[in-house]
Amino acid sequence: MLDRAQLDTELKSAHQANFVRYAIYYTPQPGTPLAAVGRSWFGRANDGATLEAFSDAGLTGSAAVKPLSASPRYSGLHAMFKAPFSLRDGMGADALKARLITFAGRRKQVPTGPLTLARAGRYLVLRPIKPTPALDWLAAQCVAAFDGFAESPAYAAPQQGVKLNDHQRLLLKSFGDPHVLSEYRFYITLTGPLDPAHLERVSQALWPMLEEICATGVTVDGLSLFGEAGGGRAPRLIGRYRLGA
Repeated sequence: MLDRAQLDTELKSAHQANFVRYAIYYTPQPGTPLAAVGRSWFGRANDGATLEAFSDAGLTGSAAVKPLSASPRYSGLHAMFKAPFSLRDGMGADALKARLITFAGRRKQVPTGPLTLARAGRYLVLRPIKPTPALDWLAAQCVAAFDGFAESPAYAAPQQGVKLNDHQRLLLKSFGDPHVLSEYRFYITLTGPLDPAHLERVSQALWPMLEEICATGVTVDGLSLFGEAGGGRAPRLIGRYRLGA
C-alpha cells in the first residue's frame, strides 16, 4: 500500500525519461528518526545540529561537511538489496515495478535489532550488532525474484584495492555483485570513502545523532526502486513499497 507521499513520488516519476539501470534498496520511511538524520546529513548539511556536531569535531562549515556526505550515489541513507542492473531484452520497467510491489506485499517487515556505527573498509556504515538471518533471507529472495529481469552481467573486474576470494569472484561473474547470497551483509551506508583520520572524526561527530537509533535499531518496512538515467544524472526514487506487516 502506498501513502500520500509515496503516491506523489510515483506521479512525479511517471514523467521521467527512460532509465538505463535500476536498483532495489531499503531507504528509511519518511518522518522516522533515521530519515531525519539522513535528510540532515545528505541533503541539508546547514542545519544547526549537524554543523554543531561537526564544529565540535573540528570539521567546520557546510563546505567541510558536504564533501564527506556526498559520495553515496543515491544521496541518502540506503541499504542494498539488489545492486544496480540493466534490464534484459523483453523486460520493461512497468513489469519490474509491478513485481516489486507484489514481492514486497508478500514479505514480512524485519527488525534489525540494535545497530552499531562501524567501519567497512574506508566507509562508515550502520550494521546490526547480531546476525540477522531474516534480512539475509530477504536479500536472497530479492536476488532470486529479480535476477531474471537483469541483463547478464558483462565481465566486471573487482574495484581497485578490493580483494575477493574465489567464491566472491564467482558471484561477481554470475550476478555482477560479489556480495550476494552467502556473502550478503546488511548495512546502511553513511559516507563515501574517507581517509583514516576523517573516519574517526566523522564517526565521533555522527555518534550523538545516531546513538538512540542504534540502541533500538530500525525496521526494514519497505523496499525502494531507484532508476538511473545515465549521463551523469543522479539516480531517482521511483517508489517505496511497504513490506507486509
